[in-house]
Amino acid sequence: MPVFQYRAVNKDGRTLSGSLPAQDESSLEQKLKEAGLWLTEATSQRPRPVARSKTKVQTSAVRSFKLSGGAGRRELIEFCTLMTFQIKVGVTLVRALDVACQDCKNVGFRAVLLDMQRQIESGQTFHETVALYPRVFSIHFVGVIRAGEVSSKLPEAFEDLRAYLEWTDGMISQVRQASLYPVIVMVVIFLFAIFLFSFIVPKFSALLSSLKVEQPFLTRVVFGTGDVVSSTWWLWLPLLLLLLVGIPLAQKTSPKVALALDRLKLHYPIFGELNLMLALSRFTHNFALLYRAGLPILQVLQACQQGLVGNKVIELAVAGVEQDVKGGSTISEAMHRHPVFPALLLRMITMGETSGNLDHALINVSDYYNQVIPRRIKAVFSVAEPMLMLLLIMIVGCVALAIYLPIIALMGAIGK
Repeated sequence: MPVFQYRAVNKDGRTLSGSLPAQDESSLEQKLKEAGLWLTEATSQRPRPVARSKTKVQTSAVRSFKLSGGAGRRELIEFCTLMTFQIKVGVTLVRALDVACQDCKNVGFRAVLLDMQRQIESGQTFHETVALYPRVFSIHFVGVIRAGEVSSKLPEAFEDLRAYLEWTDGMISQVRQASLYPVIVMVVIFLFAIFLFSFIVPKFSALLSSLKVEQPFLTRVVFGTGDVVSSTWWLWLPLLLLLLVGIPLAQKTSPKVALALDRLKLHYPIFGELNLMLALSRFTHNFALLYRAGLPILQVLQACQQGLVGNKVIELAVAGVEQDVKGGSTISEAMHRHPVFPALLLRMITMGETSGNLDHALINVSDYYNQVIPRRIKAVFSVAEPMLMLLLIMIVGCVALAIYLPIIALMGAIGK
């Protein structure tokens, strides 16, 4: 069957492109129409034979391949989009994976897709196959695929995953965009302070000391700081690098350190509330997605404890909720016992349980956070930016006063 490279428009007017096998262009147009797309351009392409000898990779190497970062998310978004449309129009999983493999530009991910084809051809179910690549597909991803496959709603599962990955990517982009300027300013202030106290201040200190000028208290403090920095840079600079490397490493290797740091994040001035809202947004979004996919409540709660929330304090509270639900409590009753969950979330959970629409209630909470968080991020960093500028002005002002005060005193003495 020939494979067509197509461009189509969806109901929102957005242009999409991809590859799809079809008997002819009319058949392709019908398949896309069934998926809610209108064909605008189609080009037949000869299926590229996959050179097994060239792409044959050791199974262990393929299964240790890792997709990470923004590029990895975009690969998965493209994969989910392509799989959604193909499965909707009746393409088999093996053929759909073949087309996805041909469109994939990442060599490692292409090897994973090839290996997935072989696993499915050998009789594995799709969710069992996906679970073989934990560094590519998260537990959350596997859970949604499993629920979709069991309920015969695999296209909907892929669509939910695509929406979730796009939401995650957008959230991370917003945080990075808002924090870029303050981070740059902080780095500049830090480097400027090092340069100032290591090179400039010691020279003025030596000059004023040679003139035997009486130094005010501020001058003594600034010059003393400069002496300490210039004489001990070899000690604190490696210590700073050790902290930058050691804290993330300790967070990954020690659950106690990770819990303590995540608890500290929730109590940061200004940023603490924002960190809590981000964690609760991830929790409600993942909870709703997994529950709507058909997973049992206890499995959903277990999955939310495995890195989907991004904060160990919230995950510990979710573990407590899971134990209470096992003991016979409702979700709302169990969550009321943990003060980390805000009143809004508790009310929505209670209403969702009462009405039998828990997934809709959670989606509403998630949508609320999705609207509030970007505004809160802008508000937080709009406060942080002038504070950083004031810090820079204060450092420069203190150093300038420390230098000029004894000079002014000296000029007065000479004038007399």
